[in-house]
Amino acid sequence: MASYIDLGQEIYQDQPVYHTHQKTAMWTDTSHEDARHALEKQVGGEPPFTFETKALLLCDHGPTHVDAPRHFSPEGDPINEMPLEQFHTPGTAIEVTHRDPGEYITVEDLESACDDAGVTVDEGDTLLIRTGHYDRTHPSREYAENYPGLSEDATQWIIDQGVVNFGVDQPSPDTPDDPTYPCHTLCRENDVPHMENLRNIDRVIGEEFTFIGFPLAIREGTGSPIRPVAVLED
Repeated sequence: MASYIDLGQEIYQDQPVYHTHQKTAMWTDTSHEDARHALEKQVGGEPPFTFETKALLLCDHGPTHVDAPRHFSPEGDPINEMPLEQFHTPGTAIEVTHRDPGEYITVEDLESACDDAGVTVDEGDTLLIRTGHYDRTHPSREYAENYPGLSEDATQWIIDQGVVNFGVDQPSPDTPDDPTYPCHTLCRENDVPHMENLRNIDRVIGEEFTFIGFPLAIREGTGSPIRPVAVLED
């Protein structure tokens, strides 16, 4: 029997997101009280049921999400045109938790993390990298303010392994104070998506698992919220 590890963050009012993005807003669109009042008039008495709905305002890069190539380049594929096979793959997870906010994760860090976890990163994998930033700072505003990032060489190393997707447990794989965005730039040049705002990666480090994290079919979307899971077979 399979076990499912939820790798996504909850979506909620005013959650911490990348500083340039639309803040998440939620409100009750129709309350049970509203529905009862309307249905009582229609049925002339006690309604058979009531209902409630929520409205959401969020960025396609707000909560746990994947960046589509359209995010990096106007010529890149939008999220609704990406193959679904890219979001259902073998998974590999490692951790590099010793880098402070503003510091770069290096190739040596990634290789040591693979050795520590007893894993290899293979062609066709989805790679999850735990920096520990989520566990240290979420849900405070500090979560979205500063964090480590992947160096240009480390990003190239990930791409050279042939991964189809990768993700981190923080708002971006780039440090927020580097305007050159080395990781995003290489993702653009190599047409590789990545995920941001993951969590619970520690629960699958060193494990064999299947990654599933389908995006919404947002027309011309530059990214999409996802509900990523790791599936471990008993």
